[in-house]
Amino acid sequence: MNPHMDYGLYFHIPFCVKKCIYCDFLSFPSFMVPAEEKEKYFGALRDEWFIKSERIDGCVDSIYIGGGTPSCVDPLIIYELIKCVRAVKPVRDYAEITVEINPGTATWDHFEIYRQAGVNRVSIGVQSTQDRLLRALGRIHNSADCEETVRMAKETGFRDISCDLIFGIPQIGAEPGETFEELQEDLERVCAWGAKHVSAYSIIIEDNTPLSRLFKQDRAREIDSGLERQMYYSIRKFLNTQKIYQYEISNYARKTYKSRHNLKYWECLPYLGMGLGAASYYPENRENPNGDYIRESNTEILKDYCMGLYAGSTERISREEQMNEFMMLGFRKLKGPSPEAFAERFGCSYFDRFSQQLERLEKKDLITIKDGARLTTRGLDYANDVFREFLL
Repeated sequence: MNPHMDYGLYFHIPFCVKKCIYCDFLSFPSFMVPAEEKEKYFGALRDEWFIKSERIDGCVDSIYIGGGTPSCVDPLIIYELIKCVRAVKPVRDYAEITVEINPGTATWDHFEIYRQAGVNRVSIGVQSTQDRLLRALGRIHNSADCEETVRMAKETGFRDISCDLIFGIPQIGAEPGETFEELQEDLERVCAWGAKHVSAYSIIIEDNTPLSRLFKQDRAREIDSGLERQMYYSIRKFLNTQKIYQYEISNYARKTYKSRHNLKYWECLPYLGMGLGAASYYPENRENPNGDYIRESNTEILKDYCMGLYAGSTERISREEQMNEFMMLGFRKLKGPSPEAFAERFGCSYFDRFSQQLERLEKKDLITIKDGARLTTRGLDYANDVFREFLL
C-alpha cells in the first residue's frame, strides 16, 4: 500500500434547530448553546484540524461536513472551515466535498457560499415527503420545503444531490404508521425533484430517545415486519427503473454518484474526524501503512472539546482485526469486499484466509462466490448473520 495515502475528512457540527423524536445523534438544539460557546467550538474545530493534519502525508480526497445540522449555522463558517483545510493540505481537484442540509434551514445564500467554498455535493435530510409523518417525527419542515431545498440546490449549480429517506415509520400516538403507498410516493417525488443518490434507512428505535419512551408507554407501535421487508425490496425495484442502483445495503446512486466519502468507511481506508464525538482511522506508522491502525473517538463533552480537550478513546487495530473488519464492512457493499484490494493490503487471499467462514455462509445461501464474495438476496435479509462471522 502506498505510504502517501489520501485521506477523507469528517467535520461534525453538533448544532440543530430541534431534536427529532427518533434522533440519538450527538447534537444539541442551537438555542440551548450560548453564542460564545458556539464560537469557541468552531475555533476548537479548526485547531483540531491543524493538529491532526500532520498525520497526512498525501492529499485530501473527500470532505464531509455532517451533524447535527450544518446548514443551521452561518454558511461562512463552513466556507472558512474548508478554506482552513486547503491552507494546510492539498485537496484533490476531483475531491468530493459534501455538506448535510436539512430542509427549512438553507437559503440561496447558503448554496451560493457553499459553491464558492468548493462544495460539490449536498445531502438533504428529506426523511419523508408526507407532512403528517414529518409532524409525527418532530421534523421542522414539510414536503414543500423539501422540494424547494432541492430546487435551490439545482438552480445554484449542484448536480450531485443526495436525499435521505426513512421508511417503516411506526404508528406514533393517534397517527397511523407509514403505508406502502406513501413510501412509493416519497421515492417518486425525490426522483422527480432530481436526486442522483438516495439513502433509505429503516427507522431504528434507539434507547433514551422520545420515540423509545413512547414505545415504553405503549403510545407507539411498529409497523408489520412483513410490510417493512416489502418496503425495503420495493425501494430497489423502483429506483432501478430510475437508473439509480443499489450499491450498499441502504444506499442507491446513479453510476457516477456513489458517496465516495462513505465508501472510505466501507473499504477501511484512512480518515480523520474533527469535532465532538468524531471518529478517526489511520495507520499507526504512516511510513508503514501495512502495520497496525489506530481508531480514535473524540470526547462527547462539549465544554471539554471547546477547551481543546479533544481526546475520547483510542484503540490499536491489529492486522488480524483489520482483515476481519475489511470483510465485515465490505459485505455492506453489493459488490462485496474486493479480493484485489484485500490481497494488495494484506498480502494474501481472503478466499484462503476466511475459507471456513465463506463456506458456511455459502451453504446457508447468504453469500455467492464467483470472482468475489457478495451477499445474496437472502443475505440482504440476514446481513447481520454474515457480519457476525467476522467478529473476533
